[in-house]
Amino acid sequence: MKKIVVTFIFAIGIIYLGFAQEKEKEDSKVEIGLEGMLGMTFAENFFSVNVGGPNLLLRINPDFKFGVGAYPSFFVRDSKSGARLAVGPRIDFKNFVLFSSFFHFDRTDEWLGSFGIGYKFHGKK
Repeated sequence: MKKIVVTFIFAIGIIYLGFAQEKEKEDSKVEIGLEGMLGMTFAENFFSVNVGGPNLLLRINPDFKFGVGAYPSFFVRDSKSGARLAVGPRIDFKNFVLFSSFFHFDRTDEWLGSFGIGYKFHGKK
């Protein structure tokens, strides 16, 4: 239940940021906005915050894409935190991203997979 509440609050926050960047002030000389992907993934005793790194996508239409990507991530595993690069598949629909990230841990020589959702921010043109 706690993961669902955290995911819901995170989703509301990034959607709010997405709408906030859409607003423009007519007298503003400086334009500030986000560009890229921000997401969260979960697994048993594992949580990560990911940002979109390099990816290779096949565009089916302007709203739907799928492919693979690398995700620089901050994670918490068994109450210990760290930073690691994850890799995995992703599906993009409009501004939302469903993705799975796989992390390799050298010390135990194991792969840990997690699943999550993200939001894509687009810079103004």
